[in-house]
Amino acid sequence: MFFRKGVIMCNIAGYVGSRPAAPILIEMIRRQEGLAGGYYTGLATIHKGKLYYTKLTGDTDRLVAMTEASKLPGTIGIIHSRSKSGGGDLWAHPFVGFKEGVPDLAYVANGTAGFGKGRTEEYSRLAERLMAEGYPMPSKVVDDNPRYQKLSDGSTVHMSDVMCQLIQRNLDCGSAPVEAITDAFCEMPSEIVGLILTLSHPDRIVWSRINYPMTVAFAAHGAYLSSAALAMPKDCGEVKEIPANCAGEVFADRYTVVPYKNPPATVAPITAQVRAKAYEAVVETLKQVHPYSDLTKLVQTFFDPADCCPRAMLTYDILYALHRKGILHQEIKRVEGAIEGLDAPKLYFKLK
Repeated sequence: MFFRKGVIMCNIAGYVGSRPAAPILIEMIRRQEGLAGGYYTGLATIHKGKLYYTKLTGDTDRLVAMTEASKLPGTIGIIHSRSKSGGGDLWAHPFVGFKEGVPDLAYVANGTAGFGKGRTEEYSRLAERLMAEGYPMPSKVVDDNPRYQKLSDGSTVHMSDVMCQLIQRNLDCGSAPVEAITDAFCEMPSEIVGLILTLSHPDRIVWSRINYPMTVAFAAHGAYLSSAALAMPKDCGEVKEIPANCAGEVFADRYTVVPYKNPPATVAPITAQVRAKAYEAVVETLKQVHPYSDLTKLVQTFFDPADCCPRAMLTYDILYALHRKGILHQEIKRVEGAIEGLDAPKLYFKLK
């Protein structure tokens, strides 16, 4: 609805275990925000039957300085860093669903419209139906940003807010969390990955992925989720890709995978041939300094242009492989932020 192919990209992390989640998540998102985020940041945790969350315009350092993010209680949480794609504080993730006026659900996502781009009007009507059913959308604002489509009253609402409320509605109708997010992703499909926390199941992070990147790893004290393996803490074990066109749950010691019954798109596989060619091309390119965005555009050329492809996942895989070999140099530069007076981190890479 509101995304353009090749424009939107964000970064996500999650933790569930026995240690305080907020400090872990803050460090994980700080390590990856310069890849594709750093312009809006937000964090959510669950503790003793209550959902805590905070978000703002700016990077992780600003979130920590301006809010109580580092002190949010709980040993489970999700965090998000968003691209420079419009809006103010209310358009930062997480988006929140309410039950009887109380925060009940937190949702973060990373994606682009991709194959769903032509369904703009349909998704707009869905947003308005949800609002008519009593699902508030705090992101609703009057905004003349040409990137975003207006609703019938001239206002604009963030697409992830719509998805959050759709998931909340599904939960309210009796769906289990995995079913609720899967049905929402299939009703309003795009190239996307998302995570939710819900008070009804406070011991797990629920995930759903069509094609955008997500990895999982475990330590003795809990489980980590991250868009980019580069952000995984040093104590994590083997980093695994969460499979495409699937949903599931991540607990402190395990994760589940439930394939979509009716996938909304076919995701192109990362074959050994594609991986080898993309790796070779990235290595050649990184003889000079480049940001992540240059690399993912390069990797996309190894897939059919018509495909729903895991270009970001493969790019992150290659960068992580180079990092583990000890030959990847990373440098952060500060660039213009989302609003005047703010800047944002941007990561640049080069082979050592």
